[in-house]
Amino acid sequence: MAFSHRIEDGICVVSIEGNIALDGVSEAKAYLKPHLENPAIKAMVINFENVNFIDSSGIGLIVSLFKAMQQKDAKFSLCNLKKKNEEIFVITRLNKILDIYPTEADALAALRK
Repeated sequence: MAFSHRIEDGICVVSIEGNIALDGVSEAKAYLKPHLENPAIKAMVINFENVNFIDSSGIGLIVSLFKAMQQKDAKFSLCNLKKKNEEIFVITRLNKILDIYPTEADALAALRK
């Protein structure tokens, strides 16, 4: 799994490449921790454009990120989910509590409102 990010207007946009699965969750948490603790970050978008697969550990990671952002009264969203990944969020009903957008531009526009 590979990560990159950029911060614009207090929004941290994180792009993940690879599978979000058990073997990479610890690495993802370590990468994301400084951003979660940064008081200047008021929102986070996780871009799933290059994510092929997410397992239950990956779902747990997304939920923990959502909770961490909620605790600091910040917004959290996902974007660019492939159909099979989107189905996982529908099956788990996480699509009812998470903001999921078709594109990064849509997510950024919604967070800037």
